[in-house]
Amino acid sequence: MAAAPRTAALVVLPGLASAVIGMVGPLPGALVFAIREDFAFTASDVGFSFAGFYLASALVAQLAGRLMTRWGQLALIRLGLALCAAVAVTVALWSGRWQLFAAAGICGAANGFSTPAVNLLIARVVPSHRRGLAFGVRMSAVPGGASLAALAAYLVVGHGHDWQTVYAGYSVLCLATAAALGWIGRSARSAPETPQPPHAGDSAGEARGLRLLATAGLLAASGGAVLPPFLVEGMVHGGVAAGAAAVFLAVGSWLGMGARIVVGVVSDHLPRPKLHLAGVVISLVTGSLGMVGLALGRGTLAVGAAAVVTFGLGWAWPGLLHHAAIQLYPRHLLHTTTRLQSGTFLGGLLGPAVFGLAVTHLSFTGAWLGAAAVLAFAALAVCGIARRIEATSVPDLGSPVQTSDAPSPRSDPRHH
Repeated sequence: MAAAPRTAALVVLPGLASAVIGMVGPLPGALVFAIREDFAFTASDVGFSFAGFYLASALVAQLAGRLMTRWGQLALIRLGLALCAAVAVTVALWSGRWQLFAAAGICGAANGFSTPAVNLLIARVVPSHRRGLAFGVRMSAVPGGASLAALAAYLVVGHGHDWQTVYAGYSVLCLATAAALGWIGRSARSAPETPQPPHAGDSAGEARGLRLLATAGLLAASGGAVLPPFLVEGMVHGGVAAGAAAVFLAVGSWLGMGARIVVGVVSDHLPRPKLHLAGVVISLVTGSLGMVGLALGRGTLAVGAAAVVTFGLGWAWPGLLHHAAIQLYPRHLLHTTTRLQSGTFLGGLLGPAVFGLAVTHLSFTGAWLGAAAVLAFAALAVCGIARRIEATSVPDLGSPVQTSDAPSPRSDPRHH
């Protein structure tokens, strides 16, 4: 494959695979009205299904490092897609409440081991001048998966088909994506990772840095993950009509995707980890201010503007944080990506659960202000990481992982 098409495939296909696997999480919520025609499936069931998906992701992500010492990243991504396809076919043929719960858990496990594999694949094989864009595309998987779920519900259920057809079609999409991964070429047919001792290299200093990164990711994900499930109802509470709030949710999802991709492109042109961390802080602070607007604003104009700001720039941080992480700790890519991804998965589980309790026992105003505070604390944690760079003289390199367009196993810094 020519260099340019191969690079395009490397940038796009890992993110597409993440979006397809992540689509299972919001799928029952998108199809709930059709599902209820066959059996009882309450709003609480939708919440349990969504939480189960991310709980399984967070638990299995802890084991992803061990799996990647046995299989290459591309093999794990394909395994995740194949597992989701098999589960979807089972649900399409044998549907029920508990089957949907089981499907969410199994596919969440597939998400847990495939997402760190995608992150590491990008760090290993994507050319350095396109790595920020690749992470931006990858981090668009969350809003992208939700958009795919909504589109499937509209195109299939809205045209008179039953909801099981969505799951059958989803299985075909999984298999097609797995086959398309072959287009990325031999450079991505990576070997299993070499096992490393937990404190190789700079030991205690790097361990503290990784803990700060995981904490920042957990807090940031906890604050940001409340937007998709609660934005519509929260905007209605702020005086926006339900139909307009739904439009803001759809537009906001696309804004979030676009912001992550645009910020990824910018990070490729400003490839210093300190600048990436500064961008993360700006994004988190902007998201925090946007949530204050959601809490205190009244009327369509004020609340809508707050939603756009929060979904747009406030959701732009994930790719920057991961890009900075692999640059700061290039000798521990496996450990870095699994720790950071585990933190964001756990945040995606805890944030909506705590937010829902806050709405029930306080109000949307209090819940939005609490989420704003969480994002502010996440920004402080990232500032702590930036200070550590200056205090410990961590090399502020533009691309310590790989610089060529045709990487080999010897491009791993551990071999130098």
